[in-house]
Formats: sequence, structure tokens, C-alpha cells
Amino acid sequence: MTNFLTTDYGKLPATDTNYDVLPIGPYEVVVKNVEERTSISGNAGVSMQLEVRKGLSDEQDLQDTNAKNGGRVFFSNIWASEKNPGYKEETLNTIAIAAGASDQQVFKTFNDYREYLIGKPIRANITHDVSMYRGESRVQEQVAPWDWTPTNYVLETA
Repeated sequence: MTNFLTTDYGKLPATDTNYDVLPIGPYEVVVKNVEERTSISGNAGVSMQLEVRKGLSDEQDLQDTNAKNGGRVFFSNIWASEKNPGYKEETLNTIAIAAGASDQQVFKTFNDYREYLIGKPIRANITHDVSMYRGESRVQEQVAPWDWTPTNYVLETA
């Protein structure tokens, strides 16, 4: 029988890792995961896990974004609300089109939509959103509904 884990003090992560909020700007990202969520107030939403693409350090328009933050992961949430019940659908449509979906492409289930998006490259313009969490305000990355566009760079496959 083999052991699940043997701790090793020599294999700790580097301490120079930066977990600050990503700077505002255009990023080339890959969709890593898509999940349905429900907020504390009961609103339905979708959480997108996105990874900043590596290997684009030489691209002039990405010097302050991908070149400095390749490999970083962040989340962007799309929430429906009583005020904007159609907001989620419009945004999800924009994301699917940015990922390359054809006109009138049908996703019969959320899982079909999710599976289509995972692994797809997209260009996302990150802004900052301030939210309250446990009585403290915090800044987090957010992509506005209109700021999802097709990638400008072909995704290299291994």
C-alpha cells in the first residue's frame, strides 16, 4: 500500500507569489470552470473560473496584463436579479459568442453550455468591483457584461 502524502519542507510554494487583485485591463484568458451558484439573497448566478494565459509576454497590448500575470486564476460572477432578470442570459450569450459559438447555437442544458466553454480562450476586460463581505469592503476582479470578446491569439494546444 502506498501513502497518500509525505510532507516535505523542501517543496513549499514560493513566497513571492502575488495574490493582489489583478490590474484593470484587457486579458487573454482560458475558461477553466463554470458553475451555477445561488447568492445569499437567493439570486441565481454563474461563476466563471478564468486563468490568465501564459506565453503572451511578447504581445505589445498585453504587457501590463498577461505578461505580468500569466497563470493567475480569478473568478467572474454573473448574477440574475429582480431588477435585471434577463441580465444573466444576455451575458451568458455574450460569453458563448466570445468563445466561438455559432449564431443560433443551442445549448439544451447548463451542462452543455459549461462543457462548451471549458478550455476555450476568450478576451476579457477586467475592471474592479467593490463588495462587502462580513462587514469589510473588498476589491475583486470583474468582467462587465459587454467586455467578453473573441480571443486575439490562437490557443496553442499541447
